[in-house]
Amino acid sequence: MSPANSNDGSSGYDASQIVLVPLTAAFATVASALHAEGFDDAWDEDAIIRLLDVPGAFGILAYRPGDQAKNAKDQPLGFVLMQTVLDEAEINTITVAPDARRMGVGRALLDAVKDRLVAAGVNRILLEVAVDNDGAIALYRQNGFAEIGRRKGYYARPDGRKVDALVLERLI
Repeated sequence: MSPANSNDGSSGYDASQIVLVPLTAAFATVASALHAEGFDDAWDEDAIIRLLDVPGAFGILAYRPGDQAKNAKDQPLGFVLMQTVLDEAEINTITVAPDARRMGVGRALLDAVKDRLVAAGVNRILLEVAVDNDGAIALYRQNGFAEIGRRKGYYARPDGRKVDALVLERLI
């Protein structure tokens, strides 16, 4: 699956409004709902749990804390799911809730991933993104990713169209 539908990394939330926590099986329902907002072929809870169980896999969930005084619940903003193998990592998926895009959530997730990977000795991140996902492509380019390949007709759209995938890389 490709990373998609992320924001462009511009700031809109301040750091105190975006809280990052490890994505665990306990958050699979939340992650599945976020994924369904960003993907036609969304992953269900079981798929997310299975991916988290793969050796070297980890995820990060972003949310905005609720306001107890206003009886407001926490608001899930997005998540990223990664897999590492030796000194490389791949973004399996990343998504940001539609109403949280272009507010710095995608950038916060990518920054947290980078920090964790650097600490683990990983020096390369790979991902695939649909060529028509302009917001995600902008986010990745702003965060140092460069195109290293293309997969023709990789994604199938609901209307039957085939869309190419860009293969992007970031050295860290």
